[in-house]
Amino acid sequence: MGALAGTITMTCYYVRGEIPKDFKVSYLEALRQHRFVDINVDLEHEESMGWVTIADPFNTDFEINDVLWGSYLMCAVRHDTIRLPAAAFKLHVRKAVAEHQKKSGKEKLSKNEIEEVKENLERQLKKKALPNIKTHDVVWNMERGVVWLWSTNKKVNEQFVDFFQETFGLQPIEKNPYAQLEQLGISEEALERLLELEPAAMSAPPGESKRKRKSQAAG
Repeated sequence: MGALAGTITMTCYYVRGEIPKDFKVSYLEALRQHRFVDINVDLEHEESMGWVTIADPFNTDFEINDVLWGSYLMCAVRHDTIRLPAAAFKLHVRKAVAEHQKKSGKEKLSKNEIEEVKENLERQLKKKALPNIKTHDVVWNMERGVVWLWSTNKKVNEQFVDFFQETFGLQPIEKNPYAQLEQLGISEEALERLLELEPAAMSAPPGESKRKRKSQAAG
């Protein structure tokens, strides 16, 4: 969260490409097609990612008034994960293996049998476990061609870039000095020359000003 309340920690992107004239219809449909769905443990999934409304991480209806505010499209990326605590799961596996041995009358289970017990137990426990829910607000000013993601985490941003492009068919470019110059319409040749420039110090090195003053006083 963050756009409506909380800290202002975000990453800014420029969005390349043209907005379709029917964006009010096409973008709502795109959000619905890529909406968040719960983790399917039966298919051995451990995570799920999708769009939700910015005000409610459980709302994926995407009515126009929930998403489009003037020239802004506002929503959130929800990412759920299910991870069983390794130490606790190991203890449960030991117990399940012992119970299976007693039930089958075997003194020792084969490697395949132990693996089967482990997989069945993992599936059962994941069905009972509550997923870890994380949401990251997304605010897109379509008029300016700028989108903000309320996260600076590298992995989250990488996933967002791919997911945004998959959903809307437009490529977000992270805001940096080079991207800003591109936005100003500077030619490719000029950009290449700028990249060849050597960095320059904009202030004197530490202690330099003090030495200069002493030198002047001595003179």
